[in-house]
Amino acid sequence: MSANIETMFYVREKPWHGLGTEVSEAPVSLDALVYAGLDWRVEQEKVCTEDGVPIPGYKVNVRSTDHAPLGIVSDRYKVVQNEDAFQFTDDLLGEGVTHETAGALQGGRKVWLLARMPQRYVIAGDEITPYMVFMNSHDGSSGVKVAMTPIRVVCQNTLNLALDSAKRIWAAIPARHSHTALG
Repeated sequence: MSANIETMFYVREKPWHGLGTEVSEAPVSLDALVYAGLDWRVEQEKVCTEDGVPIPGYKVNVRSTDHAPLGIVSDRYKVVQNEDAFQFTDDLLGEGVTHETAGALQGGRKVWLLARMPQRYVIAGDEITPYMVFMNSHDGSSGVKVAMTPIRVVCQNTLNLALDSAKRIWAAIPARHSHTALG
């Protein structure tokens, strides 16, 4: 799995790693979910010992399509479904924004959506395209994060760079999915 990419889509320019589904036009949210391979749900199941005894206070998040484990989380963890995340970005950004890339990293444990903003800036002769990146973890390692960035996210490293270099990051929920998410 080069660049930690499991699935993704992109428009315009092929990423350096050559992975993902090329889409000729920026898709609407529901199509973007399918192109990115994110049209699955996170389901929660009990965590048990080898003897089948449930371990109180914990659940395992699994992907609905293949039952792949995504992470063990506490009972306080609230799932933010991929579909809800994409709808959230649509509601937040409104008209004129297009989906540039989206995908799953680390076996689906992390997902991202990159929206291309409608305005451009010219700074010192260089055209800068602003993006909004949305990242969510289904393994409990991070809460939902949203940031503005000039970085086109196409892999784990560019996602990390976009979030690490962002001047501001908005956490949609304060403590790793433990309160009302995206509400």
